[in-house]
Amino acid sequence: MATTSTNHTSSTPTDELSVWLRDGWKMMFKHFPALVVIALVADLPLTFLGRATENISNGLLSTFVTISSIAVITPIAKAAAIVAIHNWDEGEEGAILTAFQALVRNFHILLATSILWCIAVFVGVGLLIIPGIVVLMLGQCLMGAIILEKRSIRDSIKRSRSLVKPRFWNVLALFAIVQAVAGIASGIVDVVVGSLISGVPLDILTRALTSPIAFAPLAMMFLRTSRALGR
Repeated sequence: MATTSTNHTSSTPTDELSVWLRDGWKMMFKHFPALVVIALVADLPLTFLGRATENISNGLLSTFVTISSIAVITPIAKAAAIVAIHNWDEGEEGAILTAFQALVRNFHILLATSILWCIAVFVGVGLLIIPGIVVLMLGQCLMGAIILEKRSIRDSIKRSRSLVKPRFWNVLALFAIVQAVAGIASGIVDVVVGSLISGVPLDILTRALTSPIAFAPLAMMFLRTSRALGR
């Protein structure tokens, strides 16, 4: 374990980013069905909320509700994915059950943290956009610090900042890459499956099949970084 930490610490920025992507997507392909199940934690409510916002006549309000829902709900599912990927990475059994148990046990603090993070990002976006992007990136390790390291909200904010700040541009690049790839994959699923099903079932299937593309590397980023730096 000590050797692993040393290797990650001494790796170049490019190596670090490639490790997150390689290990994250490798884990995704190996445990894809299980990660799809975890993704449904966010994708089911987000799909129905998305359909509900279609009835809101005010376009700006509809967009705000949609983005807020994604910002609050998605990190909760990501937290469960972090637990599962951590267990698989350690060679432990029962990763799915453990992930959902941890999610239920920490749901209140995860939800509160997601809401606070969402508010902070929106305030940052209101301050000429760039501060919002900075806050979004600095919070990428929040869920892991809470659900795996069992930290308080305040300590998790400090922990996430300390993990992300030295490698901010790598985390930003990782976020942009996985979101872009997930977006492309979503379009492909829509085209391929769209001729067979439509509406809510298609929305749920598309989200569930493509969410792990983003979840896995972001979870691996937290796991590799926190392991290398220690607690």
